[in-house]
Amino acid sequence: MPVSDKRKRRENFITALLIAGMCMVIGGTIIFVIKYNGQDNDVLELSAGMTESPGTGMPDESGAVMVTDVAETTEETTVATATPIPTDTPTPEPTATPVPTDTPTPSPTPKPEKLKSLSGYSAGDVISWDKIDRENLSDYFTSSSIEEGDSVYNRIYGKSYVSNSNIGLSDLRYLKMLHINFDGNYQVGEMIVNKDVAGEVLEVFEILCAEGYQIYSMYLIDDFWAGDGESSDWYSIDANNTSAFCYRPATGSGNLSKHALGRAIDINPQQNPYVTYNSDGSPKYSHDNASDYVSNRSSDTAHVITTSDRAYELLTNRGWTWGGSWSSPKDYQHFQKS
Repeated sequence: MPVSDKRKRRENFITALLIAGMCMVIGGTIIFVIKYNGQDNDVLELSAGMTESPGTGMPDESGAVMVTDVAETTEETTVATATPIPTDTPTPEPTATPVPTDTPTPSPTPKPEKLKSLSGYSAGDVISWDKIDRENLSDYFTSSSIEEGDSVYNRIYGKSYVSNSNIGLSDLRYLKMLHINFDGNYQVGEMIVNKDVAGEVLEVFEILCAEGYQIYSMYLIDDFWAGDGESSDWYSIDANNTSAFCYRPATGSGNLSKHALGRAIDINPQQNPYVTYNSDGSPKYSHDNASDYVSNRSSDTAHVITTSDRAYELLTNRGWTWGGSWSSPKDYQHFQKS
């Protein structure tokens, strides 16, 4: 066969293979390897493979197919498959460890400031325990003179105090102090006594307060004023009020009372009534609220004064006498000092 026919046949054969291969390519490129005899131009072997990378025997950018002739000696042409470049796997960022927060330390509850005195407080005012400086209880027991025109004078003049020849303002002292009321609370009290006994009265009532001795109330008798000393004394007693000075005669007598001189004190009069006795020995008393305490004078009864009572002990040790020791009348509330 003429050479030209062989070449033409070879070219037609290759062309057909190329067209068929290109039709089969999906997502890649067919690589043909053709071995043929350079002398006779006979095709010795034909093989094919696929690659994803362009190379020898691949269509170029213009779409033409590049075919490499084999040299005269038998040779094999191959196209290397490109190795994919590995992609770096992202390293996850470490989770941040939470920074522990300090637990706030609660602020201590501030302690209430202790009172330095009873300034600004009036008789009957109740004061909480946490405001009282028990180590300096004497700060709440004071004595002051009474001057004409001052606040105490204006309260008592023409009532419990009148101009007289027996006692003057300079002989009296106004006492302001604490006591424990029947509810067990600190309460402000007041009293007017003779200046000669003012110091020991403050001392006795401070001890009673420190020991928890209970006194119902402690107001000046002027707070119960009913027009005269005897009537006002009756209303003060009926209210179970502890009091001292009142310029008046003694109960049931025309003589001047020790109260008129500031030398007598009545303590818790409801539980410690003034009692007289009829000829048959039956008791007589003026206040109905005292009925439970006329005959029942047991020391086990709250607020009843007996010879074992703490007020009795403190006052009699300082020279005071107790009306409960009298044969008749019995004045269980009454202490006096000559």
